[in-house]
Amino acid sequence: MPITGPNSYVPTIDLFIPHWVAVDAALGVGGPLVIPGGGTVATLTGYRDSLMGFASSLESKLNDVEVARGFIELIKASLHERINEFNRKVRGFLSHTPYAAGLSQVPQLAMSQGLFLQPFDDMSSLWLKINAATIPGFTGPLTLLGGYPVATFITELASLKTAYTTWLAAIQETDIERQRRNDVQVLAYAMLRDYRAAVEGTFAATNALVESLPRLSPEPGSTPDPVTANSTWEAALLQGKITFSASSDPHLAHYELRFCAGPVYASDTESVIGSLTPGEPREFLTNAGLTAPGSTASFKVYVILTTGNEKGSNTVTITRP
Repeated sequence: MPITGPNSYVPTIDLFIPHWVAVDAALGVGGPLVIPGGGTVATLTGYRDSLMGFASSLESKLNDVEVARGFIELIKASLHERINEFNRKVRGFLSHTPYAAGLSQVPQLAMSQGLFLQPFDDMSSLWLKINAATIPGFTGPLTLLGGYPVATFITELASLKTAYTTWLAAIQETDIERQRRNDVQVLAYAMLRDYRAAVEGTFAATNALVESLPRLSPEPGSTPDPVTANSTWEAALLQGKITFSASSDPHLAHYELRFCAGPVYASDTESVIGSLTPGEPREFLTNAGLTAPGSTASFKVYVILTTGNEKGSNTVTITRP
């Protein structure tokens, strides 16, 4: 398997390691093969193990990001309803006072953190002023449906601000971890490239060890046409279902399902979570990134050819109810 993206490094290295072991055995007392910079098969194995660790840690951190984002969305939805209630209550009972003129416009749920929070800070301030004032014809304190008081609102608003902080911290940790992984990928790629050159410089061109060198890039050939993916949430199974059209490429090897936590798909953070042979039913069931209510995950189905060429489908996004 050649290098085609972050997910291909470990399987590609797994092809190089036994080949390197075979080269060392062939060299006998003249070995082991050491490439420029002092790299050995043990060094490459260490890179492989590190990348496997990064795959696990990144998936965990990406899940942390999505859980935090899901928590934000739940609190936002609750507060969004409360500001609507508050505005209706003030207009219904205090329309004859200056307080009605101080009402904030209800923010859109899709607004950025700063724009979304500002109306709620204003609402908190106005609510406290109403409760502290003596208003003819009105007996305070003002409460919303279910006896919801300002103290509970302030606590819920503080929880949202804390959730935003947690979410941003999780994003930063993920970005740092991804960069660490990328640094190891750069080192591993250079080592694989230098290994191929060293083998070609050590043995004759017709030697089996040269002819069997694992590829570092896909063979020349056309990129396959993408398949079309569709998705649904299967409530009875508590899983997302992804179906897709068939590939007619004669060099089709298999299909892969890859995902990213959250509503945005990025190839730099995708993870392989499933594989199907051409003859299997074209359906994936998964709860990857969808373990908590309100969580969202994005998916693509990749066509993988025997030449190593690949192409991803359209992105499908699933939100767990």
